[in-house]
Order: sequence, then C-alpha cells, then structure tokens
Amino acid sequence: MTGSNETYEMMVLHAALIPLCVISKLDIESFSTDLDNVDETNRTEFFPKYCPQLHDSLSCLEPVTAELRKCLDPEEVEVLDVIVNMLPEGLNLACKDNGQIFFMDDSDFNECSDKFVGYVEKCADKISNTTDAMNLSSYGPKQCDELSQVRECFEQQMVECKAPKLIEIFDLFYRPLVKASPCKNLITLTELPEIESNAI
Repeated sequence: MTGSNETYEMMVLHAALIPLCVISKLDIESFSTDLDNVDETNRTEFFPKYCPQLHDSLSCLEPVTAELRKCLDPEEVEVLDVIVNMLPEGLNLACKDNGQIFFMDDSDFNECSDKFVGYVEKCADKISNTTDAMNLSSYGPKQCDELSQVRECFEQQMVECKAPKLIEIFDLFYRPLVKASPCKNLITLTELPEIESNAI
C-alpha cells in the first residue's frame, strides 16, 4: 500500500480517460438506441453485435484498478478482485445464448427468482463463524469445502423449485469469490463461454 500523491494523480487521470476509452470501443449511440428496442425477434442480432464491444470496453477499467491496488490493504485488494472478476462474469452470462437470461418466460423461473435472496441466506448458513471472520487469502481446505457446500445447497434449492438456470446468477458471485482465494486450486469451476473480442 502506498500513500503516494503520484499514484492518486495517476488514478484520477486514468479515471478521467475511461469515457474516451469506452467511446473508442463501443458504439454508444447505436447501442443505446438498439437496447431500447431489443426483443425476442431481434436479440440474435443485438447480442452478437454488442457483446464483443462491451467485453472490449471492460479493459478501460484496468489502468484505474491497477493504480487503485497500490492504495489498498491486502484485504481490500481481495474485495476489489472479487468485484473486478464479477464484471466479465456478469457480461458472459448476459450474453450467453443471445441474452436468454433476460427472455425467460417461465412461471417456475419467475417464482424462484422472487425467492432468490431467501435461498442464498438459507444456504449461507453453511459458512461457519470462523470462516466468515477470515480473509479470503487465508482460506484452506475446510473453508473451501464450506464454499462448495453453499453452492451445492443453492443448486439443490433451484432443482426443487424447477429453475436450475438460476444457479448461473448465483455463480456470478461464487466464481469470483473462488478465484480471489486459494480455493481456486481446490475447486473446479465450470466457466461460462467467454465473449470473443471484436472491433467496431
């Protein structure tokens, strides 16, 4: 961790350049117009067109997060890594099967969605107080096993309420958490298809 004014000034500079960077990678005007009109009839054109542009735009955040890491304690860096990993995970899910997650017309799926937070809270009870108080970097086999149990619990809840696809939303939080801890060497993750980069 550094208290350097130079680091702060660089972070501010990189942050100020983010909009210009995004504009160079994403056709914002066209994206905004098409987003307002996307539906079941045109989503097979919308998502393949814009998902690669959005994926490329994520790189605009890298200079800022690189400088930000220099200002954070190790525990705060762990949290930052979880958040940073969630962005591409979320985008991959949003773009999977041409945005299928946004066009689910299923009563079971909608009912389970309403109970999502309750299921998460129920399954989070698998985490012991000891694990809850630990830094991610200190996780060992016991803590990683508890993480696995939480996911297994949630997956079972989704099967019982007949909306197994909701596990993909849970995994938006679960996968980055695993990747930011030593559990990445103990837990095998099923990854979503990655979006291929594509210039405008």
